[in-house]
Amino acid sequence: MATLNAPIRHADSESVLGQSFDYLGLAVLQQLTERFDVLTGPMATFLGDLAGSGSDTLRIRNATGYGYAGAFTAMATETQAITASSITAAYDSFTVSRNGIAYESTFQRDALASDGITIDALAQSIPEAWASLLRSKVCTVGAAFSTNKADAAATLDVDDMVALRAGYEETAGFDLAVHGAPFVMLHPTQISHLRSSIRSETALQMPDAFDAYQRIQSATGLRFRFLDMDVYGSADVSLSGGDYYGFSSVRGGIGFVVASTANIAVPTGVDAVRVPEFGLLITKSADGSQAYNRVDANAWLGVAAASATVAPQFLMQSNAT
Repeated sequence: MATLNAPIRHADSESVLGQSFDYLGLAVLQQLTERFDVLTGPMATFLGDLAGSGSDTLRIRNATGYGYAGAFTAMATETQAITASSITAAYDSFTVSRNGIAYESTFQRDALASDGITIDALAQSIPEAWASLLRSKVCTVGAAFSTNKADAAATLDVDDMVALRAGYEETAGFDLAVHGAPFVMLHPTQISHLRSSIRSETALQMPDAFDAYQRIQSATGLRFRFLDMDVYGSADVSLSGGDYYGFSSVRGGIGFVVASTANIAVPTGVDAVRVPEFGLLITKSADGSQAYNRVDANAWLGVAAASATVAPQFLMQSNAT
């Protein structure tokens, strides 16, 4: 019991008659998180569904030594026998693996909560988590590209982008009309370094060029086109040993495979949602003995790179500071 002397002050009455704070209705603001879905661009190409194939690995064959890659040999005489040419063949492998995410909420929380973050709401957010998974895997694959076109001892600059453009132009068989504009996936800090470098380039100091390359980022991850290459940004780009591992390729350079969940059987009474094209299965269950609800999501997904002999690919490793 508290005695409230006149004049009664809020500071005295708050602890017994009031409350220390009030929520703004049912509003819950989601904290900042990257929403870049790589399926909106050329970074991840769907290659196949392994469901019912009997294997967890998809192989794509490639070969050379014929067609435009064939070479005639000058004959020394009118009757010299022609030696048959050889053909070189290889393949790329794409293997699905299981990935998972789960949430739990007690019955008591569900009964008392006023925030709207229910087990159903969490289940509905899972496709977005799948998009984040794909983006992360794409960046992991790109970080393993072997040919670096940037200066790993310095921050990313215009010279690095010029070297990257030259890398494409010097790759026999690359054709902008056939392969489309190359994409460049960079860490946002790498993009900041590049923009700082652009500011000092005499050829890019006109107002129109300044606006084109310095404007604020797009919500889709695409920042701008530079030297006929589409520059994207993602915080999932790897940082290791003081360097960022950006990367570049063309559509088809990185691909993904799934195992459709359309035919996965679940017990009667289990609430299941399938997203076959994502290889995604979401199930909801309850444990009455411990009084909680649970949602589990399993995704069978594989991401890998095509051979550099099929799709040109370059690392953009640069210093972080």
